[in-house]
Amino acid sequence: MKVKQEIQELFPTPLWVVDLPPADAVAFNAKLKAEIEAIIAPRPKVPSGSNWQTPQDLHTRPAFADFTLLVEKVARSVAQYLQVEKFPLMITGCWANINPPGSYHPTHNHPNNYLSGVYYVAVPATGSHLLFQDPRPGLILPPTAKLGRLTANASVAQTQPGRMVIFPSWLRHHVPSNEGTTERISIAFNLMFANFAETLSAPSWKPTAGNS
Repeated sequence: MKVKQEIQELFPTPLWVVDLPPADAVAFNAKLKAEIEAIIAPRPKVPSGSNWQTPQDLHTRPAFADFTLLVEKVARSVAQYLQVEKFPLMITGCWANINPPGSYHPTHNHPNNYLSGVYYVAVPATGSHLLFQDPRPGLILPPTAKLGRLTANASVAQTQPGRMVIFPSWLRHHVPSNEGTTERISIAFNLMFANFAETLSAPSWKPTAGNS
């Protein structure tokens, strides 16, 4: 008996990856790195495996104006793709992370926001990526010959200097241990609809040395 079969993929989870031209990224990242270093200097001592984080207000500082414009430009494009451009998005928090070798970020998401993102200022030559967890509850994964898009419970986003990754804020993710020999420097940010953001989306955590 012949049958007709088709495959439909339901409820996709979008991920936006934006890359600056390499020549532009070099100068842009050098400026960002210098400004980040100035904020955390002198660096307090942190336990092994921990990292440094700046305050969450980088988007309000003149030194980061060009970066803020870049985030806003990309956010408008994402909003158009999602057909929500009539609801303006605003940055609700923006902070830098400096991860020395051996440090990591545990699994988390970004509550009370619509979109979140990270931009990579400096990335070790090896051992650095962003790992997203499968959000489906009760997932059953029998052994398969090869893990792939339909058979894995996690997905890796590759990192490189000058790359921005934007994702839904509810999507749980973590940053594995920096296995390289140099620091990983990134700038994270959240985006929320402006008419919600004033009351719901301000970061509730405080910047402290030693966060991981």
